[in-house]
Amino acid sequence: MASELTIERVLTLVELVPRGRVVSYGDLGGIVGIGPRQVGSFMSQHSDGLPWWRVTNASGDLPRDLLDRARPHWADEGILVKRNGLGCRIADYRADLEALATAYRVRIADTLERTGTAIPHTSNPAARALAAAGITTLEELSEWRRSDVLALHGTGPKALGMLDLALAEAELEWRA
Repeated sequence: MASELTIERVLTLVELVPRGRVVSYGDLGGIVGIGPRQVGSFMSQHSDGLPWWRVTNASGDLPRDLLDRARPHWADEGILVKRNGLGCRIADYRADLEALATAYRVRIADTLERTGTAIPHTSNPAARALAAAGITTLEELSEWRRSDVLALHGTGPKALGMLDLALAEAELEWRA
């Protein structure tokens, strides 16, 4: 079960996809640190009022029902449908992912400050490993399995013990 914070992160990122550009579910998942299927699930449940038509599969395609609804938006934004009629050429319309990730980090910082509990400092290697994985709050950490965090280069048993304690104090736990 995803936290409200993770859902908020995905939806914030969708809001930032520029007009006339698209990204894949995997592109968004890579920036947020979750899988593309989770992104798709969140989008199917929470995309009202968002530019959902700017999020496609890795090939730039959408299911027929969504494509039919996306076509007017794409036409308005200058996104052309491929000859096969399944979607757009994602290579031609993909947003600048580096710029998108930077804009996302700036926008989400306020949200994380308001809603997240900072991770305690463990060690420099562990802090770098967690940051590289996009884990900045205990709430985000609780969405990970303990074994997956231990597998991050730089995170050892001592750091994991400190994270165990911090999660328990915040009344959170590792994902099962």
